[in-house]
Amino acid sequence: MSSRRVAILAIATQSLLMVVAWIASEALALNTSWGDPGRDIVIGLLAALGLAAINYILLERLPANWVVDGVRAVYRELLVPLFARVSRPGIVLIGIAAGIGEEWFFRGVLQPTLGLVPASILFGLAHVGGSRMLAFGVWATAMGFALGALAIATGGLLAPIVAHGVYDIVALEYIRRGAQQE
Repeated sequence: MSSRRVAILAIATQSLLMVVAWIASEALALNTSWGDPGRDIVIGLLAALGLAAINYILLERLPANWVVDGVRAVYRELLVPLFARVSRPGIVLIGIAAGIGEEWFFRGVLQPTLGLVPASILFGLAHVGGSRMLAFGVWATAMGFALGALAIATGGLLAPIVAHGVYDIVALEYIRRGAQQE
């Protein structure tokens, strides 16, 4: 699949998730709080840097085990081939769309409705595309807990949206640079 098609498909999928989140928010009469922009953008940026650092350690520094090897395999075998040639503007748009779409749906709709634990588990399961991706689902579930806790701590969605979006941009840029060095 061409890098342009990958970017368009990713952005379209996240845009659809935004529509689903909006409809669900309206149908469930959820009073979504976006948070305090002055505070939550900074908190989201700091959280993204922390998550990116953990991801780097997971991919580059931790000793091999089931989760580490599984996450590394997903990066190497799936994510690098898919995203290595996506343009920098495409990466930024994918990150922004994922931050808004996934956080609005998982933290803005599912978490208030089902709770932190089920929303985080569903977030992890949404990142599993088969048995070879189970370890990646564990990592995504842990991230879901972190992003859900961030939503609870700040009382809004802006910090997790920023954290998720910036994290994805950093992770996708890491993929691009790594592929260029090979």
